[in-house]
Amino acid sequence: MPVSSKVEKNLAAALRRAGVSNHNATLVVGVSGGADSTALLLGLNNLQDRCGIHLHVAHLNHDFRGEEADEDARFVEALAHGLGLPVSVEKRDPIAYQQERRISSFEQGAREMRYDFLARVAQEVQAPAVAVGHTSDDLAETVLLHILRGTGLPGLRGMTEIAPWPWPIGLTTPVLFRPLLDISKSETEEYCNELGRSFRNDSGNSLFRFTRNRVRRELMPLLASEFNPRIREALVRLAHTSSQELAYLEERLEASWNDLILDVGQIPSNGSERGSITLDRPGLAALHPALRHMALRRAYTEVNGDPRRLRENHLQAMSGLVESGLSEGSLDLPGGLRFGVSGERAVLAGGRQEESAPYPELGGEFAVEVPTESAPHRVFRAGKWQVTLTLTNRVTLSTAQEYFEHRALLVLDGDETVITLRNRQHGDRFQPLGMTGNKKLKDFLGDAKVPRSRRDKVPLLVTERGIAWVVGYRIAEWAKVPDDCPPDTPVLAVFFEPADSAAES
Repeated sequence: MPVSSKVEKNLAAALRRAGVSNHNATLVVGVSGGADSTALLLGLNNLQDRCGIHLHVAHLNHDFRGEEADEDARFVEALAHGLGLPVSVEKRDPIAYQQERRISSFEQGAREMRYDFLARVAQEVQAPAVAVGHTSDDLAETVLLHILRGTGLPGLRGMTEIAPWPWPIGLTTPVLFRPLLDISKSETEEYCNELGRSFRNDSGNSLFRFTRNRVRRELMPLLASEFNPRIREALVRLAHTSSQELAYLEERLEASWNDLILDVGQIPSNGSERGSITLDRPGLAALHPALRHMALRRAYTEVNGDPRRLRENHLQAMSGLVESGLSEGSLDLPGGLRFGVSGERAVLAGGRQEESAPYPELGGEFAVEVPTESAPHRVFRAGKWQVTLTLTNRVTLSTAQEYFEHRALLVLDGDETVITLRNRQHGDRFQPLGMTGNKKLKDFLGDAKVPRSRRDKVPLLVTERGIAWVVGYRIAEWAKVPDDCPPDTPVLAVFFEPADSAAES
């Protein structure tokens, strides 16, 4: 079967399963310009009349890769216009969004921003679903990432063809539609080639600071060459099997869920505090451990809205507390929630949300070699941080911003071969960006209103000249990239990321 026939056959079947085929519904198609989303759009366009759907193209210009991102946007606009389809294009700054939301992970911020845009477009055109171009390769990589982090059945399921809207939390419409999960990335490229259509290549997919890119470009090829040449298919089978088993358990839980609920507290609309849910403790204890974990995960999701930070070790601790003989007991959970037992009641509740942009422990001093032209990328673990160093130049930079949150661009002395990562020490001084003189670091942290409890945890990037970057706050004036910096000047891009967030990316 030609790839073109396979792709369109799979798309038509997915449209029927999604319940939008032959219903004259509008479907928003998220198109980045890459092979996967381009193939998705071309295939759906070829099926419009046969399947009774209307398409609306949506593209978010992540204003982070400069001219390359602008060219992607122009490509998608031209593609949509050439097909005679309406298109919505918006340009947003992921750095500003990350700062506004005070999110430590750049990837999480970009993801939220993208889904927020797609949801708004879907609501404007009254589309019940948004189609995105995730393939079987993406599914396999997601499952492998979850395995590396440690997961249960929900993580092994990876992605589903139809899923609740991921962000903003709580939207019932649209749903997320992934009709290409049975199609590989190579097949989307071949499909575009068969149709004589070009597509864009995102240079961000080659950056090794993103965990998913390292899994895609290093780990998956290693597993395929050394252990199982069909590792992608094996991981996809695992996802499908896990999905079936999880669906059965969810049906079992649904049958007893209402009997477990004793009380549900209202979740305030201002988001400053969380609600609560009270469950029947003996009823929980009587459940099979697998069902009990699912019930606790569902309770957490209903109170917090987002289950991604809840891990298997949290569920095991909650389950152990339910089964314990303690008349009273409690434990803290991610998201500022607290789970406790009291007699025959188990309560999941939240007070004030935890402090945003928390700082993991650096836990020591780390001497790190500066990347070189022959080895321009370095990724390493420093305590509970993952740190990425990339040697680049002014020409390749896509933003003029020299620092934000946990990412910075620095120009170091040409003979610097080693930098040090550490926490503050007595007598530290710092020349903040924009100042002609230096000041005591403790005074800078105080002026920046850094909580006292956090000041000893703030990582510092230090060279022989002094503190080049107070991570998350400001770089040094002497380390900035000058406006008149020659195009070929070596620039060090540094990215700090909490290690747990890196595993999720």
